[in-house]
Amino acid sequence: MACTANPGKAEATATTMALPSKGVKLTDDGATRRAPVSLTASDGTGLKLVSLKARGVVEEPLAFTELHLVFENPNDRQIEGRFEIDMPPGAAISRFAMKIHDRWQEGEVVERQAARVAYEDFLHKRQDPALLENKAGNSFSARVFPIGPRERKELIVSYSQELPSSAEPYRLMLRGLPELDELDASVILREPGDSAAPTSLGGAAVKTSVIEIKKQKYLPERDLEVRSDRPAALMGLRHANLAVARVAPVGDMPAVPIGALTVLFDTSASRALGFDRQLRRLADVLKSMREETGADFPLRVVCFDQATEEVYDGPASGFGQAQLERIASRRALGASDLAGALTSLAADAGGSRRLLVFSDGITTAGSAEHAALRDVSKALAAAGFERADAIVDGGIQDTASLKALTTADFPSDGVVMDARLPLETIAHKLGSATLPAMKVTVPGAAWVWPDTIEGAQPGDEMLVYADLPVDAAMRVVIEGQDRIDAEVPTTAVERPLLERAWVRAQVERLQAQRSSLAETDTAARAGLQKTIVELSTKYRVLSDFTALLVLESEWDYQRFNIDRNALADILTVGATGVELYNRKSAPQAAQKPDPGTLVRREEREEFKAPAEPRRDAIPMMARNFDPEMAQRQAGILGVMSQESGHFLASPYGGSFAVGNDDADVWGGLTGTEIGEAYGVGGLGLVGTGRGGGGTGEGTIGLGNTGLIGRGGGGGTGSGYGRGAGAGFGGRGTRVPTVRQAKAEVQGALDKDIIRRIVRAHINEIRYCYNQALARDPGAKGRVAIQFVIGGTGKVPTAVVSESTMRDARVGSCMAQAVRRWTFPKPQGGGSVTVTYPFVLEPGGGVPTDYTPPPPPTPEELARQQAELEAGLVRMREQDAQRLAEQQEAERTANSPYTGKFFDVAEKLRSKDARGAVALALEWHEQDPGDVLALIALGEAAETAGDMLTAARAYGSIIDLFPSRADLRRYVGARLERLGEAGSTLAIDTFAKAVESRPDHPSSHRLYAYALLKAGKHKEAFEALKAGVTRTYPWGRFAGTDQILREDLGLVAAAWIKAEPSVAFTVRATLDGLNIPLPSGPSTRFVINWETDANDVDFHVHDGRKDHAFYSQKRLPSGGQLYADVTTGYGPECFTIEGEAKAFPYKLEAHYFSRGPMGYGMGKLQIVQHDGKGQLKFEERPFVIMKDRAYVDLGTFDKPL
Repeated sequence: MACTANPGKAEATATTMALPSKGVKLTDDGATRRAPVSLTASDGTGLKLVSLKARGVVEEPLAFTELHLVFENPNDRQIEGRFEIDMPPGAAISRFAMKIHDRWQEGEVVERQAARVAYEDFLHKRQDPALLENKAGNSFSARVFPIGPRERKELIVSYSQELPSSAEPYRLMLRGLPELDELDASVILREPGDSAAPTSLGGAAVKTSVIEIKKQKYLPERDLEVRSDRPAALMGLRHANLAVARVAPVGDMPAVPIGALTVLFDTSASRALGFDRQLRRLADVLKSMREETGADFPLRVVCFDQATEEVYDGPASGFGQAQLERIASRRALGASDLAGALTSLAADAGGSRRLLVFSDGITTAGSAEHAALRDVSKALAAAGFERADAIVDGGIQDTASLKALTTADFPSDGVVMDARLPLETIAHKLGSATLPAMKVTVPGAAWVWPDTIEGAQPGDEMLVYADLPVDAAMRVVIEGQDRIDAEVPTTAVERPLLERAWVRAQVERLQAQRSSLAETDTAARAGLQKTIVELSTKYRVLSDFTALLVLESEWDYQRFNIDRNALADILTVGATGVELYNRKSAPQAAQKPDPGTLVRREEREEFKAPAEPRRDAIPMMARNFDPEMAQRQAGILGVMSQESGHFLASPYGGSFAVGNDDADVWGGLTGTEIGEAYGVGGLGLVGTGRGGGGTGEGTIGLGNTGLIGRGGGGGTGSGYGRGAGAGFGGRGTRVPTVRQAKAEVQGALDKDIIRRIVRAHINEIRYCYNQALARDPGAKGRVAIQFVIGGTGKVPTAVVSESTMRDARVGSCMAQAVRRWTFPKPQGGGSVTVTYPFVLEPGGGVPTDYTPPPPPTPEELARQQAELEAGLVRMREQDAQRLAEQQEAERTANSPYTGKFFDVAEKLRSKDARGAVALALEWHEQDPGDVLALIALGEAAETAGDMLTAARAYGSIIDLFPSRADLRRYVGARLERLGEAGSTLAIDTFAKAVESRPDHPSSHRLYAYALLKAGKHKEAFEALKAGVTRTYPWGRFAGTDQILREDLGLVAAAWIKAEPSVAFTVRATLDGLNIPLPSGPSTRFVINWETDANDVDFHVHDGRKDHAFYSQKRLPSGGQLYADVTTGYGPECFTIEGEAKAFPYKLEAHYFSRGPMGYGMGKLQIVQHDGKGQLKFEERPFVIMKDRAYVDLGTFDKPL
């Protein structure tokens, strides 16, 4: 869409307002809160949350929560998922675990940058990593890979939290979640008993209450709240030297006048959900303030995001519906630059004396450091502001930043309030004075936090932590306007939960100290960061500088020097409260790679992995098997063996060549089971002659579940196996039988072919049946599996359509097996629906004293029927989804785009910019978090000439995904094309991308060139030099060294032209790096893209009909492509040394392999050098949504 023509640099002076006016809804429509947990594919596809199990423990003033989440991938392809979870205020994540190959693998707390590097390394190896880190405020995000087609991905997340206010309940956030197939929640409330325990040795009595909720097919409309009956009074918890107390300061609270007030209202993109509700609350608060003070004070309302706009200046009584609609028409768009907005107010105070900030406190543009807020507060005070207050509104929030602002260098401290407080309470607090700063001490304590209380009012409750001698009482002394000296009664508790909260308080204290230091004080900031990381990793308390990393095996952690020998214990929820899973006493990791190494299991039953499959189980039933990956990684022998199992005839033998079913003349003497080494002349279990082998059924104890023979090969070297079977051939015990009944086939695939494929996999069906026989020796019946064979031959869907088995697990196991099978591709690429019945009989192995189980009860039959019907409904839904995808592919066949993005692109192609804006805006309002909707809106606004709206649309992506360097880079590319409307934010976001991912080469070059365009030559040179002199992950970013070195030479030439006096110094630096200063003209086409583990190819066609690409890198007319980057991100560069001669050059991007990442986004940059230091640029961002699609990047018709 952005590249069908050659776009020139946008003019920032355009002021056309492309957005239509908008009213304010009087009531919410339900879509006003984001889901507290979600898992989304990189292309925006939401994975369904099907099951949520929650376990909570409340020991006021602390709580602990454990979530077991099950998501389902609705796609027929493998994807990388983005998991997001919003924590309650005052919460800290302690555990992140992912189920890998039917085992739980624990995440380890690792320094953040090291965790990111390790994650991407394993992603490129297509292993199973996951990475959870802080996104912004109390929101956390995780990258989860891989999630297979239609796979269910299981995660465990646990967190501890503070409950500082006795008025606030424990809250399990549910509102905003989709309909759940299952909700299973229980909360243990532990409170001190009314009296001491009646024992001879004393002790403390504890009253325990358990709240349990179980629901099916449930759409949560509210959160689960649990309140304690304990009165609001001084109270605390204690274990040995660790203590925490809930206290409240006292003092006078005189009224203060409001005077002239400026309201700074946050309109950034993160506010989109519930934006109308926030506007109504603004009006209600202002009305309540007038009622509280009895005065009509002067009012100014300024909206802010990445830019500011004054929407009202007049008496408070004049602020009404018209002003609210003006704010609503502005929309919630853009990044959040709080420091920038405050700086603009300091430059124009407008006579105000009071400042009230409505925001979530999360800064995504400009500086977020407390030192910056302190500096701007001094400017505000100098401009006449006497006090700043804040109202926090939103599920994602950062109260620490707002607290730093309201208690900074103003004559009076302000308050930070929750927007959910009653309006009368908010107005009263704003109209009342705050207490002077108060010093907090605990006599005898070695450490107290907080040591100072600022911005408090009488009755505000807060937590005080202390490290004090075991025999010392918890006595809290608060000295300020009045003195409080109170011994706080504490309840003795176990160490785990209290220790986590205590360490978290230390981490918060250190993070606040670091943020208060000037950014130029790098040594002190680095020292504090190192201490924070050490505390965080030791106690499993996530911080701003650490992440939770899940790798696939113990050896993987060792390879990245992640110490798992000093394992911190894991908190979990037991029957009576918080318990520890002591990993130090568990068997230690192997010291070298060992595919057989087992991952430690959880102790709790509901979070326990299924029992380990027997070692002789069918391999494809025991792991997440990927046939395509096996084919790519197989050698010649592996290819031969694969062909044997998947072709209707094979020169190498196998089930199709000689048969391997019940009617086969060779019976159980041949097969494809574990341990059947290939031999010659019958000397091996499998070979060219007729020898032993097969499944072991009815022979010498080689069966899959131990039902037929017992024992197995013994020893680890050569020699004979041992075992005790039931005899040879027909003289042994009769085996259970699995017979294939007549199948129903709808579609273009021969029934006989399907029957042969099923026959080849019959042992997998028998495996499921044998498991049932192990549980019930008399189990028998008929099970029909309905499955769909897709256009590629894979089976994306398989469900139980009919079953007479009492044990429902049999059908589930069979359906799971079928989903792993591969069939020949149906004719015409369509899908085939198959219903395949299997008749299961136990044979002669049933004991004589066997008593059959009672028949199923009506309730059990109804449940089984409901499960069957639900499976069929899912299958029909998936069929409808595939049909819709096929129709959409036909509709958009000649475009690299699909869906609504295609529709917007078509509007722009037909020169209907206004229609494109309306369509993109409607899309964005339906799904405020969709990246493509925001790109479409920005592109449409840009075409309509509204550069400010375009910049805010692109900046919205930063606001919604502030921790993602890839999206920051892409947004920066969009912004710098807008000229003045976007250049400042582009530089800022590129700088943050470098800070976040210095191991990505594109971060450095994009940042450097943005600085260069802004005339900051020295800064550009230093930024690019940092990229040249660092190292990058081995095996990635081919050709990067040459690109960056030549970039540095070009920047040096431009700097010398702008400032000739630096020539000697710059040349000396280049000489030291062995980089020549370019002296001739050149034209460079550099492409980068912002998706990982995929391949975007760059194609250049010249006017002489020649073509350069990855396998033909040179053009005869001049020019060379440096390297082909196949592992994501780029950059790739095509350079023409000297004057370009073969105009026009046609430029294309080919999405050769999108992998699991979904759509691709990137930028083509044209850099032209005249040979004398004059550089000219052209930026062409692009989007590709289809695998194997080409996107036109325009033509280069003449020199810039």
